[in-house]
Amino acid sequence: MVAPQPVRRPPSDTRRMVPGQLTLTLVTRPAECLEVAELFDRIWAVQDGTILDRHLMVALTHSRNYVLLARLDGRPVGAAVGFCGPPGEPFHSHIVGVRAEASGHGVGRAIKEHQRRWCLDRGIGTMVWTFDPLVARNAHFNIRVLGAYPRRYHENFYGQMRDTVNAGQASDRMVVRWELGDPAGGSTTAPPGQPAGGTHLALSNHDDHPGEPLLDVPANTDRVLVGVPRDIEALRREAPELALRWRERTRLALGGLLAEGWQVHDFDDDRHYILRKEP
Repeated sequence: MVAPQPVRRPPSDTRRMVPGQLTLTLVTRPAECLEVAELFDRIWAVQDGTILDRHLMVALTHSRNYVLLARLDGRPVGAAVGFCGPPGEPFHSHIVGVRAEASGHGVGRAIKEHQRRWCLDRGIGTMVWTFDPLVARNAHFNIRVLGAYPRRYHENFYGQMRDTVNAGQASDRMVVRWELGDPAGGSTTAPPGQPAGGTHLALSNHDDHPGEPLLDVPANTDRVLVGVPRDIEALRREAPELALRWRERTRLALGGLLAEGWQVHDFDDDRHYILRKEP
């Protein structure tokens, strides 16, 4: 819960919301499922179809799975849907969305912490989800804020997607694993942006352009850096060919390194994944 603050102007679709009271509610009614579905479609600017069918969400709530709606001063600003696998398997956080004008209010962090508590209350110790490795802010949030680490790379995981955010590119995703019993917060063993002995730059992001992947890692390397652009979503709108090159080269770099036993351990302030070789 965020402490209420004085409201100086009403929130609007084109203006960042002022601080207010954040409430998180587990959805139980079909009408609320429709509200979540419509919110997702606004966040991802869907023009044809829907991100997640409301009838499926009704079934998920009926089977005691996870559908959540976040409201800021009573207005829907975020939502999340997840479900459990077979006994002993991790909880899968399928989708979390927050409206852009509600950024800066800790909505995303509050949703993930709510999911964490929900899982721990049910004896579930691990959560997994997917994210686009090219989205730097999500990499920072997952790795440095939560301490959740990517472990696998999947090419075109969802196939072609119809929403405005993802349309026109293959839906490559990394699978993140969050051990819920660990304290929140990313790795602090290698301060962001500081070089270490035996560092190899596998993919540069100089001037937001991808370099040529350099996957021939020297034998004495302690860590490998893979860069990503500052804002891939802006590049998809303004320079789609450059965005496609980023997808191709990041797939080669991250996908190839993870397949060879390297693992992501950090994400630095210069938008590099930091990988180390697993023993």
